[in-house]
Amino acid sequence: MVTIMPEPEMQNTHQNGHDRDMHGPDEQEEPEGPRMTRLRRLLEKSLQETVKACNYNAVQECFPQVAASTPQELRDAHEKVCQFLNVEVNNEFEQIIQERNLIHKLNGLDRLIADAMSKGRTAGSSTILDLPPDAAVRARVVPTKEAEIQRLRAELERVRLDNRRLGSSLNQSKAQQTAIGLEIADTYDEFREACDIAAQVPIQDMEQLITRTLRHIHP
Repeated sequence: MVTIMPEPEMQNTHQNGHDRDMHGPDEQEEPEGPRMTRLRRLLEKSLQETVKACNYNAVQECFPQVAASTPQELRDAHEKVCQFLNVEVNNEFEQIIQERNLIHKLNGLDRLIADAMSKGRTAGSSTILDLPPDAAVRARVVPTKEAEIQRLRAELERVRLDNRRLGSSLNQSKAQQTAIGLEIADTYDEFREACDIAAQVPIQDMEQLITRTLRHIHP
């Protein structure tokens, strides 16, 4: 058996939503502007699409045994669910409108946009709202991209300057290494020359030379 939602509960839900929408006797309701109207149409369209997707044929496929044994009860249950969905979504939507003060806020946005468009036309220039979508996107994106390009150029110049400094330091290091290498080569040549001269001196003469040298150092 399919449990059918009791009719009084739906009536109470509807009544509660109606009570939430009631205004005091001294409160004047603000008329809805273009954006609020579009928002309501969007909700209506979305709700219709949802109910359409949850059609009776789809319910039959989900509950084939119930559809075969008690089709009328299943049809009544489907109808009650659709009614409840419509009532509950609309009530919740109205509650959000009241809690968030959407009518006043969206109307304020409508006025701001209308005022901006009016000033733009008075000045003889196009506002971003008058531009095609691609041009409007470029108008928003191009300044940001240009600022990013400038930042990247500055960063590139800084890197180039650092590279020049590093190159200069590297050249200096290479020059120092070359000078040290030449000095080592000269020292090595002098050492080899001294070794060659020492090899030509007889051992006895070398011993006497060393002895005299030591006596001069340590008399």
